[in-house]
Amino acid sequence: MERKASIPLLLGCKSQPWSGVERINAQMRRLLCLLLSWAPLHAEGTRQLMNSNCANHGYIQIWDNNDALRNFATYDCPEYARLYIRVVEGERIYMGFHLNDGNDGNPTIVGDVWMRLRAPDGSIVIGPIRLHSGMGAGWITTCAQAMAGPLPLAPGGYDPLIYQVPAGVSGNYYIEFAINNDPTIRQKRVFRWFDITVARWNGTTWVPRPGRLWSRKWDMTTRGGNNPFVATLFTYSPDSVVTGFAFNGMRPYGFEVSCNSFGATNVGAPEQRRRSNYRQSIINAGGIPAMPEYPVFLNDPDPELFPTGIVASVDSFSVVPCTESSYCLYVSLSKPGQVSVRLNFSGGRPPRTFLQPLNAGPNCIPWDGRDGAGNPVPNGTVVTAQLDFFTGLTHLPLVDVEHHTSGFRVFLVRPTTRPNGTPLPDPRVYWDDILLNDPGNSLDGVQNLTGCQPTPAMGCHRWQNRGTNNANPEVINTWWYTNAEQHTFILNVDPTRWRVFAHILNCGGPNGVEVQLRFWHEIPIPSVSWNVTTNPPGLLGNPSPPQIDLSDPEWVVMTIYYPTRQNHPNAVITLQVSASSSRYPYCRDEEVLSCTVLPVVWAIPLKGRAFSEYNELEWATANEIGVHGFWIERRTGEGPFEPVRYVLAQGGPAHYTARDEAPPPASRWFYRLRVDEPGAAPRYSNTIELLATTAKPQLNYNPASQTLTVWLPEEGSVPLEVFSVAGQLVWQGVVHRGTYILPLTSGVYIARLGGSTIRLFVP
Repeated sequence: MERKASIPLLLGCKSQPWSGVERINAQMRRLLCLLLSWAPLHAEGTRQLMNSNCANHGYIQIWDNNDALRNFATYDCPEYARLYIRVVEGERIYMGFHLNDGNDGNPTIVGDVWMRLRAPDGSIVIGPIRLHSGMGAGWITTCAQAMAGPLPLAPGGYDPLIYQVPAGVSGNYYIEFAINNDPTIRQKRVFRWFDITVARWNGTTWVPRPGRLWSRKWDMTTRGGNNPFVATLFTYSPDSVVTGFAFNGMRPYGFEVSCNSFGATNVGAPEQRRRSNYRQSIINAGGIPAMPEYPVFLNDPDPELFPTGIVASVDSFSVVPCTESSYCLYVSLSKPGQVSVRLNFSGGRPPRTFLQPLNAGPNCIPWDGRDGAGNPVPNGTVVTAQLDFFTGLTHLPLVDVEHHTSGFRVFLVRPTTRPNGTPLPDPRVYWDDILLNDPGNSLDGVQNLTGCQPTPAMGCHRWQNRGTNNANPEVINTWWYTNAEQHTFILNVDPTRWRVFAHILNCGGPNGVEVQLRFWHEIPIPSVSWNVTTNPPGLLGNPSPPQIDLSDPEWVVMTIYYPTRQNHPNAVITLQVSASSSRYPYCRDEEVLSCTVLPVVWAIPLKGRAFSEYNELEWATANEIGVHGFWIERRTGEGPFEPVRYVLAQGGPAHYTARDEAPPPASRWFYRLRVDEPGAAPRYSNTIELLATTAKPQLNYNPASQTLTVWLPEEGSVPLEVFSVAGQLVWQGVVHRGTYILPLTSGVYIARLGGSTIRLFVP
């Protein structure tokens, strides 16, 4: 005889545990759900929790174990524990209840629970009303009445309390309960049956609107450790994705249900948050166990008020080096969503993971340049960055569940396709229970980070014999997501091209203070700001207009001069610089430099040139009070500075040139001057860098004096031609190293010098 899969006649198609040997694929299942959803649904409450069968077990409760944290739907409870009803003006709310005491073995009907209905602004619109068997409207006498729904919508239903939503007061209403109308009394009460149905007038009759009842933290019970829970609940993620999760015969006794974007706790790294843990351990760490975040429904949320989202995409992903120790993980999304970025490093360094929600458009996830162990990642490290973009990411941290030997079945409700029309598969299921000390009770293993796909025969994430400690129950977390895009690329970490390099070239000479800034061409000039202060204050005048050198196509060099108003021995001059990128505005570089005005007042700061057999240094002073001479110091690589030679001071304004006749073989050398002043602490000049590679000719134009300074890597002369951007020759001649008067109007010019082409910018 042919056997067919039995389909539960459950409106909203909540029940997914198909029986029989025939396997129904996801597309056919969704079609059947759609067909079933056309049937009228007149009840929302017990009908869903008992899966339309009065022989099943599914009840809501307050104050389980008289626990202060089990405050679901109680007077003045936190927002996340409220029992909400979403309504629109003109609609009706139908309500009915049946109350028992906390004795699950032999429960009795009680009449000591009071209820009140609050409007979205918190005002009480019904109640307080005492719920008892003799109240008439609002009391449900039998399970069959709860399954049928409220009169007159459903024949054979219960006599409901009715609230008509007034004009202009749409939104989330909520119901609250208290024993003896006293919010301080904490005693367990169980709603054996309940119904809260919303209906809308269609011009002829009142039509139920399922998917309006929700909470962020449901508190439920099956009134026995061996009683299965067979309901299916629905959650609505912030990116408007609806997923359903069938409990599939879980045996929880009393338990809480909430969903969020992170896991069992709201503190710690992403990997720590999603791990199952003990409730007291979470509290001791400063977290909130199973922190509620998403709304959880008994039916598919009404699409009119909870619309279907669009599966998003990643528009751009890159790693932007902001400074040596500050990076931006740049992610641009088509819509908001949660993103995981995992950085894998060469050389055996531990990986680093970032997990956080992002907005639509460009986002920056800050990275401090350290690996998973907190150690700085040096330049040259190969970093493989993997991005996962989750749609409908949902964590289900359940509190106090004893047995779940059949596992969860999770399915996608809406949307069911990507923007291009291709179908989305049902989610895989993940868990991490390594912190729980009962690995023998984990029937699917203590961890699954690759995903388990539920089947019609068996769900995922199964366990047994947990939740026996009511004072410190487990928070067991399961998570899933409906779609993930993965983007991977390799980055060679080298942030030096982004940042701003600042130097104080002259600290209080006859020309005042000379500041030079050098920054990457992607940083717009207007975004670069600087400030020079002195101690004591008031030593400097207003700066001259910046001189901008654009001769290097990749770097911008800006020089600013501050005139001296007055002299002061040992004055301190401080430079503060900041800049931001137009392409990556969240990247910023800031630098603070200071110098102390020396007994030596520099007229020309230390500079130099590298030749094939020696290095030549040059500097000039305006004053040399009490100075005996200058030690030339040199270092290569990361080593210390070492003295090279000594140059006697000339006792006044003087110009110096000196050679390092035998520099050690290297690709670059660093030089500085140490001022020899008897009895004084060591003072140094600026530090310069000389490159061993063949240098390029350089030009620097000063518009204030209309002079062009020429520097050549070798002695001799070369032809120089200056053209306008239109190609017109405006100046030509044969030049040596030195300064030439060259009157130019504002604009951009092309200079051809000894076979090299250099760009000039005249402000």
